[in-house]
Amino acid sequence: MLQDERRHVIRALDESDQPRLYWHGMDDAGRIWLFETVTGDGGEYWPVRHAELGPDGVPRMYSWRRLEDEYGFLAEGPLYPDDFGLAALTAEEFTTLWAALDR
Repeated sequence: MLQDERRHVIRALDESDQPRLYWHGMDDAGRIWLFETVTGDGGEYWPVRHAELGPDGVPRMYSWRRLEDEYGFLAEGPLYPDDFGLAALTAEEFTTLWAALDR
C-alpha cells in the first residue's frame, strides 16, 4: 500500500510542469549516476528518474514505473547534488544518456 502511494506521488511529480534539473556523477567504485529531478515548492530536488551504470556494465533504471529491484531503488527523499558531487546536465544530454542505457 505504501509503495502504491509513493508511486502515485512520484508519478504526479513526473507529470507536473514543475522545473526540472538533470545531474550526473561517479562514485569511488566507478558507478555512474544519472538523475532527473523536479524542483519542489521549497526548492528541493525530487528524483523522478534515476539510472546507474556499475562496473558490471549492467544499467539499472528507476522511475515511478519501477521504484526498486534487488540492486537499488529510486531515492525516497530530496536529492542534494552537492552532497554527492553531482554536476548538472542539460535536458538533451540526460535524454541521450537515458536512451543509451535503456536498451
